[in-house]
Amino acid sequence: MSVIDDIKARIDIVDLVSRYVPLKRAGRSYKACCPFHEERTPSFVVTPDRGTWYCFGACGEGGDIFSFMMKKENVDFRDALQMLAAEAGVELVQPDEDEEGKEREKLTHVNAQAAHFFRNLLHRNPSAQVARDYLRKRGIDAGVAESFQLGFAPESWDSLRDHLAAQGYDYALQHKAGLLKYNEERDSYYDAFRNRLTIPICDRQGQIIGFGGRVLDDSVPKYLNTAETPIFHKSSVIYGFDKAYRAIRDADAVVIVEGYMDVIAAHQFGFANVVACMGTAITEEQLRQLQRYTNNFVLALDADNAGQQATIRGLNQARQALQRVSKPVPMPNGRVRVEERLGADLRIVALPEGRDPDDIVREDADLWRELIRKAQPLVDYYITVVTDQTDLETAQGKAQAIAELIPLVADLRNEIEREHYVQLLSRLLQIEEKTISDRVRAVANSSNPRGISPTKQQSWRHERFDLKSQKDKSPTVIDGIGAVQHLEPVEQSKIDPETRLERYLLSMLLIEPNLLIWLSGMLEKLEIPSLEADDMEDIKHREIFAALKRFLAGDELWDLEHFQSALNPDLHEAMTELLLHGMALPDRETEAIREALVKGILRMRRERLSDVFSTLNFLLQDAQESGDRQALLGFSTAINSNRRERHHLDRVSASINRAPYGVTRTEQGVRIA
Repeated sequence: MSVIDDIKARIDIVDLVSRYVPLKRAGRSYKACCPFHEERTPSFVVTPDRGTWYCFGACGEGGDIFSFMMKKENVDFRDALQMLAAEAGVELVQPDEDEEGKEREKLTHVNAQAAHFFRNLLHRNPSAQVARDYLRKRGIDAGVAESFQLGFAPESWDSLRDHLAAQGYDYALQHKAGLLKYNEERDSYYDAFRNRLTIPICDRQGQIIGFGGRVLDDSVPKYLNTAETPIFHKSSVIYGFDKAYRAIRDADAVVIVEGYMDVIAAHQFGFANVVACMGTAITEEQLRQLQRYTNNFVLALDADNAGQQATIRGLNQARQALQRVSKPVPMPNGRVRVEERLGADLRIVALPEGRDPDDIVREDADLWRELIRKAQPLVDYYITVVTDQTDLETAQGKAQAIAELIPLVADLRNEIEREHYVQLLSRLLQIEEKTISDRVRAVANSSNPRGISPTKQQSWRHERFDLKSQKDKSPTVIDGIGAVQHLEPVEQSKIDPETRLERYLLSMLLIEPNLLIWLSGMLEKLEIPSLEADDMEDIKHREIFAALKRFLAGDELWDLEHFQSALNPDLHEAMTELLLHGMALPDRETEAIREALVKGILRMRRERLSDVFSTLNFLLQDAQESGDRQALLGFSTAINSNRRERHHLDRVSASINRAPYGVTRTEQGVRIA
């Protein structure tokens, strides 16, 4: 039994969920008003036999105890695993990370001691008067300075070094933490931060992982950051996130600024959902961290040209990195087609020229609120900047503007919005609407289904990892992807049919990842939503599948080792089990594998819909008894939609079963090839 399965066996899902919302028994299940949105009639159902929960109302989400904790506590899978493991009394043993964990603890501890040293100097040392004067000038009060652990590094080459050494921290550790620099000629270590205001940089848990240092004279650079260390990676750090994530969740919006002082000033004046991203542009990792808490992003960067360029870079990153969401679109034949659009609302604040966010926040908080409220939609800002910086009098300039702006407009799936911007571009560029509309349509149609970037698909080449050659080797080790100790065989009879099917699907996709691209296209032809992480019941399968989709959508060519290195270490054992399972399966022709995958997905969807149908009928009765007309209408609509979807799946399944797989067949509009 895996650690995850052990935890699930020890924690009763009813007991867990009951801590957050009162549950009422309903036959073999339990019901409640959903804890994730407001409602009068229960639509939230917990099924203890399966250890699952699902909201049949506005959320439409579900999962197991891990998924519930992830959503309720706004944490990732690893954090949820640690929380539930502690509750269940299950020890998380990760030999591969043991040394890494110990090192991280040492580095964060020495950083904490350094922050304490700097803070004491700021408050007590006469030489720190220049730093205290600076904070006073910037309007930062003592309480906020203490909350952000601001400090002062004196004009000394060894004060911090010797202080920490006296406490038992050797020079090598201080250097590894980025607190010291090394002079090779003199073979000596010296303080990295000197005569600067020190600004601790924390991870989301509030542990200090690095420092920023602001000069207090005319020295350069103006700001100095900790160099890359085992725990400090600038591309993934969000300054102020540890203090802002709750406010981001509550406000369902995040405001991204450029500097430390912008964040500190915003928090001092009550704008607690403000953070800053390290570096000159927002990175994919930073965006994904923020998207766990909100899909509403407001960029408030400097109004100068450099600030605009940083914003543009940020927007490009956002368009490529932010998750896409599925949107059902009615079709003339009565069916529903699933389209995708950016899973985020991106807006940009147009700051008054010559004024930084912290200036505005301190001087006129009402103006700041108004600027945030009137933040421009992404497309409007993008068009303004591109057209302002491009010579639209020349054919070359118009072509350049078209090349930059058309993909942005093509991302829009609302036809009215798209038409609006087509008309706007036509007026700005003096080009016929039809020409622009045709280009937009061509770019939109060329998009790869289900969020895998078309440019990535074109450049992607699958280099199959030769798992078949591993069959004769020890079942506890797979060369090239690490070792899993003492994997116990799992009896098939003890695995429920859905989990067994999920395991087969994932095994095939890990061995042949290009099957996912094929599946997306095939399911689109069948007018069936593509395979998503939410289709999986098992939390391990969900997380691995989501990671697989993210990896294939990236720039990197497929490589099993690289994929594993990007995967949460807590899932390595589960991934290896999946690969071993796939290796043990009999060799089959590609056509047979494709047929099995499609039929498996159809069966999985059909069974899931049947379960949902039974529960919806039960909830409908509740709504009738309570007289909640809104809930009654919602559940009735959901039931009718469920019937239509099951009917469509039945027709598709019948068509597939009547035809040899791989042979073109057009019966009832279904083409299988």
